[in-house]
Order: sequence, then structure tokens, then C-alpha cells
Amino acid sequence: MIPKIPGLDSLLSLGSVQSASSPLKPLITPVVSHSFTAAFLFNRLIPSPIDFFFQKISGLSWNMNMQDRIEGGVNVGMHHLPERVQHGTLVLERGVMAVTPLTLTFNLVMEQFSSIYADVVIILFDHKKSPISSWTVTNARPKSWEVGELDANSNQILINRMELVYNDITWLGVKL
Repeated sequence: MIPKIPGLDSLLSLGSVQSASSPLKPLITPVVSHSFTAAFLFNRLIPSPIDFFFQKISGLSWNMNMQDRIEGGVNVGMHHLPERVQHGTLVLERGVMAVTPLTLTFNLVMEQFSSIYADVVIILFDHKKSPISSWTVTNARPKSWEVGELDANSNQILINRMELVYNDITWLGVKL
């Protein structure tokens, strides 16, 4: 006998869940990643008024480090014990532009070995420019700064690639 799942009949009767009228459409439609912004709050003060737009942002990640333990007398299987959460390196890419608070901060850290931290709020927008998800990266510190390749045979935008290490990341979910 097949168990009865509450609500399954009504879901199956909807027909295609991809239809425009389906109540499941917001739940199963993947979010596009082409419309986003990042705000930098240096020393938890006012956000930088210029440093909002980037071509690419990556490195929003969590990784649970595990310690493997074998139980005495049991030859099959292993216990995986969590040790700590490790975060990725936040990578921001954009075209080289005039001096901004972010580039000044990177310059201070790289040239004078200054300890400057920032909180970064990254917001993802839908096709109507409404915020649908966000991440807050805390205590981000510049790690590396790379200027793209200068090429006389190319007509491409010169790219700044900035990497930051951070202490924590908070995901504020997806708005439906």
C-alpha cells in the first residue's frame, strides 16, 4: 500500500508547476545572479558612496572542517565530528576607475600594513530591482590586489581584482 501524502493530489492536479499561475513557481524558479551590489562599511560607519558596483563577486562560502574518528572495536564505518567552519576569500572584480574609499583602503593596507576592517553587505536583486537575498560579511580585511593585464593589442576594460579575508558571513535568505 502506498502511503497517502497530504496535499500531493492538489499539487499533481496543478499540471505543470512551471505555468505562470502555479503557486510553486516562486519556490522552484532559480534566481539569476546578474543584478547585485555591494556596500562597504569601514569601521562600521557610513558606507562608501562610490564603491557599490562590481562586475563579479565570488567567495561567499562556508566549509565545515571535520575530524574523522574510528570507534574502538567497530571495523565498519567512521564518525565525522565537526571542528570549525572555515570561510572562503571574498573576491571582487570591476574596471579600474578613479580613486575611491575602497582603493584607498587597499592602498593603505598594502603599503603601510594598516589594520583596516570593513563590513560588506552584498544584495542580490530580481528583474524588477527588488532585493531578494543578501549576505553580510563581517570584519573583512584586504588580502590581495591585482590589476589586470595591460595589452596594447586589446580593447578590453582593465580589471581590478580585490581579495578580502573575513571572519563571518550571514545569509539573510531569499525573499519570495
